[in-house]
Amino acid sequence: MRIALFLMFFILIITSAFSQDKIIAKELTKKEIRSLKRKKAFEKQKVRYEKRGLNAWGVNENAPNLVMAIREHLGSARIDPQRGLVIIRQSESFSNTQNYPLWIIDGQQFNFPPNSLSLQNIREVKVYESLAETNKWGQQGRAGVIEIITLNLSN
Repeated sequence: MRIALFLMFFILIITSAFSQDKIIAKELTKKEIRSLKRKKAFEKQKVRYEKRGLNAWGVNENAPNLVMAIREHLGSARIDPQRGLVIIRQSESFSNTQNYPLWIIDGQQFNFPPNSLSLQNIREVKVYESLAETNKWGQQGRAGVIEIITLNLSN
């Protein structure tokens, strides 16, 4: 009899503890819940990157050049490792000879990847491939755009 009473008491305590967690979670706003989900997703991605030898933002800080450092973000783009050039997509025009994407580093435009960028400062890499995504940059972005945000700008 005492054992049954003890088990019922134990089950009651455990279920009340779990129900408290649910009540606390319901008190969060939608914005707070989205923020928690983003943090959780970032932590999962961070673990995946660390397994591959990359930093928390998917950048290989030991790479010989910028292109090889952000290789994880380039997807199926073709890369010339000796010259450090990327071809995201072929330009649509026959009269156009530009095959290389536009590089946007903290809002500044470059035709080729800059050598002076510190790989440890990279915090976000976005690769725009489609015409709809690259319309913002007009003719300069017709072969694709690689946007990099560094620690200097993200603070």
